[in-house]
Amino acid sequence: MTRRPFLFAATAVLLLLHASAVFAQGPAEGKWWKRPRIARQLDLSADQVAQLEKIFARAKPKLIDLRADFEKKQFDYDQSMQSDDVDRKELEAKIEAREQARAALQKELALMELDMKKVLNPEQREKLVEMRAKARVLVQERRRHMRDSALDGDDTDAPPTDRRKQVVTPKPNR
Repeated sequence: MTRRPFLFAATAVLLLLHASAVFAQGPAEGKWWKRPRIARQLDLSADQVAQLEKIFARAKPKLIDLRADFEKKQFDYDQSMQSDDVDRKELEAKIEAREQARAALQKELALMELDMKKVLNPEQREKLVEMRAKARVLVQERRRHMRDSALDGDDTDAPPTDRRKQVVTPKPNR
């Protein structure tokens, strides 16, 4: 039972990393510009799509390596934390290595995002920021629901419902 908070914390860290990567890259394997709804809302030209694809293709191999490095260091840290005789200095080094790997991944994602933003005009950049903000709120709500469900002992992964949109049908009188 004492490991449950640790497992929750580790899961939360991985979800946070995944969420930040999704926002930095966008959905559909990082190719947000290929999603019809997004491309339509941003009014992307064929030339812009081609430029975004080139930027992504250039960054993807390095992102794969950086993500793998981070995941290995996260796994190493998790294994150490589960040990009953963990050495504080050894764990501190693993934490530092993990955080450096996370920083390198985030830096590469940010640089790719910067290159991609340069392809967009100011109106498109503003619209993309708005779309990401809305998506971020949805992910936060889902994460909050998952956390609350875990703390309440409810293992369902269903997202919270918006009660304002629920249709209530009256029961017939008998």
